[in-house]
Amino acid sequence: MSLINKITDYFSSAKNELVKVTWPTRQDTLRYAGLVIAISVCVAVFFGLLDVGLSNVVTTALANKKIETSAPAEVPVTPTVEQTTPGVTTEQPTIDFDQVTPITTPTSDASSVQN
Repeated sequence: MSLINKITDYFSSAKNELVKVTWPTRQDTLRYAGLVIAISVCVAVFFGLLDVGLSNVVTTALANKKIETSAPAEVPVTPTVEQTTPGVTTEQPTIDFDQVTPITTPTSDASSVQN
C-alpha cells in the first residue's frame, strides 16, 4: 500500500467518523457556553472574596500583635580612662602609595630565564 493510498484512506475514515458524530444544536452550544462562563465567574468571585477575607485576617492579626520590648538595664555609666604607655603610639600607620614597589610575578617564558 503506497503512501498516497494510506493518506486518502485516513481522510475517508475520518470523514465517515465525523458523519456519525451527533453535534449539539446552536441552542445547546449557547446554553453550555453560558454555563461555563457563569461557573467561571462564580469561582472567580469565591476566590476573590476568600483572598480579601484572609488578607484582612492576616492584616488584623499582625496589627494587633504586641511587640514586647524589654526595658534597658539601669547600669550607671562610668567614664573609662585610657592608659597610655610612654613611647607607644596608638595611631594607625599610613602608606605612601607613591613609594611602593609593585610585585611582579615570574613568567614561564623561556627567553626570560637567565642562566
